[in-house]
Amino acid sequence: MAATPDLLFALRNSFYLGDYQSSINSSDIPNLPADDALESDVIALEYCQANYAEKQLKIMQQIDEDHSLTQLANAWLDLAVGGSKIQEAYLIFQDFSEKYGMVLNGKAVCCIHMGRFDEAESLLLEALNKDAKDAETLVNLVVCSLHLSKPSTRFLNQLKLSHPDNMLPKRLAAAKDNFDRAVQSIT
Repeated sequence: MAATPDLLFALRNSFYLGDYQSSINSSDIPNLPADDALESDVIALEYCQANYAEKQLKIMQQIDEDHSLTQLANAWLDLAVGGSKIQEAYLIFQDFSEKYGMVLNGKAVCCIHMGRFDEAESLLLEALNKDAKDAETLVNLVVCSLHLSKPSTRFLNQLKLSHPDNMLPKRLAAAKDNFDRAVQSIT
């Protein structure tokens, strides 16, 4: 039995290597299965191509508007668009979070965007109970803690231990080093 071709190979490869122009150039793939279409949408949103993601979403909606992946793609697009669409994304994530625990993160991000940090923290702690090493949950908890003026060290340390290559701890360490150098140059 022959292996199924990876329709998103060029798109994924270019994206993860940081060659975003090639990724954009290889992103228009017709007749994608729903799970590949969702991944294509998320990648497009990562490099701020909401117009392409919206085009893919319309294709997904024509195939099956009620499919879970179509609804999830819709929520991520709404979150990227922002404004009043964040509330719509929140409602979609609300429905999904009752079925799938990982969606709590998306729902929490909606709360963060709406300035509802207490609610976001509760959702993220619930998500952390389901997966104590999830990088996205830990990053969002660090951000949420900072907005609530709470210590974020616990989550940052967990993130460093479970995901040493994550960009947040690296950027924080670089910022601290830059600050320390600036202070030393003054004194």
